[in-house]
Amino acid sequence: MADINSIMLQASELQPGISRLLRNSTYPRYDDLSGLEINYEDGEQLFLLDELRGVMEKLADVEDCIRYIAQPVLKMEQLRKNASGRYETSSGFYYCCGSPIEALVTDGRYDVPYWVRTSVEHDGTDYYLVGHREVRMEGLTVRIRRSS
Repeated sequence: MADINSIMLQASELQPGISRLLRNSTYPRYDDLSGLEINYEDGEQLFLLDELRGVMEKLADVEDCIRYIAQPVLKMEQLRKNASGRYETSSGFYYCCGSPIEALVTDGRYDVPYWVRTSVEHDGTDYYLVGHREVRMEGLTVRIRRSS
């Protein structure tokens, strides 16, 4: 049976091919496949266009995920609420609506705390983690990765 580290290595090896396919498809430039030569009067090509557009969308998500988890963790810090009501780390990273965040949560899904990649939103009263609303932001451990 394969272990998680060997699967991560295989995913990392796939990433350049995924990037090349996305680039060749023109997906990153146009957010669709409109940069390709397509006969819009050919039903088969229109079928392929629709199907491949969905494939490229998924591959772009996969590429983003692989690239993200391959980035080294720079630091781990705890959040505290600042004077403006936002949560920030001691080194100055702050989070507001829509901010991506990687946090160590304990919510009953697993028997141990585990890391999640999510975002921060505000409900009119306070900020919360999307998908983990019951997790308190104050004192929450977060980690910051080097971005490429």
